[in-house]
Amino acid sequence: MGLVLLAILPALGLALYHGLTLRAHARGEAQVEALQRAQNLAARQKVHYDAVRRLVETLAATTVVRVIDPKGCSQLFSQLKAQSGAGLANILAVSVTGEPIGQAAPDAGDLFPPEHTPMGTATYAARGWFKSVTQSKACVSEPFSLAPDGQAMMTVACPALGWDGEVKAVVAASMTLEALSQSAAALLPINGVVGVLSSQGTLLSLLPDASVSLGATLAASPLGRIVLGKQRGSAETTGLMGQPKLVGFDLLLPDLANSPTVFVEIPLEEAYAASTKLLHEQAMWLALVGVVGLGVAWTLGSRLLVRPITSMVNAAEAIGRGEFAVRLAGTGQALELERLRRAFNHMAQGLEERQIDLEKKTVALENSNKDLEQFAYVASHDLQEPLRKITSFADLLNKRCAGQLDANGLRYMDYMVDGARRMSQLITHLLDYSRIGTRGKTFTPVDLNVPLDAALDNLQFPIEENDAAIVREPLPVVTADATQLCQLFQNLIGNAIKYRSIAAPAIRVAATHRDGAWVVSVGDNGPGIAPQHHERIFRMFQRLQADREQQGAGIGLSFCKRIAERHGGRIWVESEEGRGSTFYFTLPDAEDVPA
Repeated sequence: MGLVLLAILPALGLALYHGLTLRAHARGEAQVEALQRAQNLAARQKVHYDAVRRLVETLAATTVVRVIDPKGCSQLFSQLKAQSGAGLANILAVSVTGEPIGQAAPDAGDLFPPEHTPMGTATYAARGWFKSVTQSKACVSEPFSLAPDGQAMMTVACPALGWDGEVKAVVAASMTLEALSQSAAALLPINGVVGVLSSQGTLLSLLPDASVSLGATLAASPLGRIVLGKQRGSAETTGLMGQPKLVGFDLLLPDLANSPTVFVEIPLEEAYAASTKLLHEQAMWLALVGVVGLGVAWTLGSRLLVRPITSMVNAAEAIGRGEFAVRLAGTGQALELERLRRAFNHMAQGLEERQIDLEKKTVALENSNKDLEQFAYVASHDLQEPLRKITSFADLLNKRCAGQLDANGLRYMDYMVDGARRMSQLITHLLDYSRIGTRGKTFTPVDLNVPLDAALDNLQFPIEENDAAIVREPLPVVTADATQLCQLFQNLIGNAIKYRSIAAPAIRVAATHRDGAWVVSVGDNGPGIAPQHHERIFRMFQRLQADREQQGAGIGLSFCKRIAERHGGRIWVESEEGRGSTFYFTLPDAEDVPA
């Protein structure tokens, strides 16, 4: 099943990647569409603003304004206001002193209450637009603000210049966002919201009406920070009602300073409806392709891939059990599997041949071990017998003919007896060495303190004679041959006492657990061993030149090495001349010890 999934996963992954790419593209298109909605509204408002500005410029150049004809101005302004439609609240002409001349909507003014002169006459002389026009003698456009009636409005004003170039009057038009509202109603998406923010973050308009009041400051809200910060674009953010929305926004009148920004809010589920639908369709196709592909891959894979591999696994397990005669059968498989089958059968044949050869060598080794056993028997009995006779007759000859031999003869006789005895000891040592691996006891849990105590009891006399100090640290329980460990401790401690320095022997026995094995150490304060002899001392019959005066066969450390290796460990020494020696041997954990 895993192989089948592995076969179709790349195709499924590619299909999923394609679906996610299409979804991301659709989401990108939705964001572009949100921006375009805001840009369309801004463009329509820009057209309306340009038309009003041209109208004001034209009216400022008319005769009825220049000659200060109140009745003519009012009639003309009323007709033009009616023709202009929504978004133009009033057209007003004021004299150079700020007093009204005529207007389209009686008493509407610039939608803000006018001030009055001491004589009670209305005046607009303190208005910002009036001051700017009369001072600059040019048209000005004030930013949108909220009128007392709650409408967002802006004033576009132009000077009416006389033949002398001086301002004779000022024509002003009051624009609202009613035209924008009508355009928004036509372009408003389902459940969408259109609003206008001033450059300071004040809400100037909102369609449809919501619980957020006009005039509210939104500069610190998530929507306000994005809209005022970027001024043009689209983004996902929290809307006016605290719900996630896709928002498109653009400057309403980009050519004017402090232009407000129009924004369009669209609920995410509405904005991404197309991408969500596309994702669902892709998921359905992906599921269908996955099911069909899985079925086809399962059918073909089971026949062409799974069954041959299962046969190989079974054959490999059989070889692991020692059944080297197993072979893989079958033809008509894929080229790679056929090559693998031939390679497997070739390997199995090679293993079978090696097994047969190993069995032959095992038989030969068993015969050789029997010969060694026979040799050990001969060495123990047949070779020892002549040596005993030599020793016995040499002793008898020494007793009966002692008076007839001079000093040299007696010395030669001692050499012969000593040589025969040493020969007998060497044969005994060789026999014991050969039996370490064959006559050892079964491994059992052993407290290392037990064989150490036995070794110290055997060495009691040399310990007391040399005033040796033995320091022992806590020792672990291991699985081993207690008798052989006793012999190992006895050889190492005995050597530390025998090959001592001038000071009394000080010996420390310790154990540490390292890398899954117990490392046992036996350290002394003896004369030390030169580095070039660290390997040599563990060979048979190897003794250092300085040790010639000490009795011994030079086989004790060889015994130690053989015992350590039988327990699955090793032995080594760390020493410098004049600084003592420390012998280490390892004993693996109980579960790692060979049977």
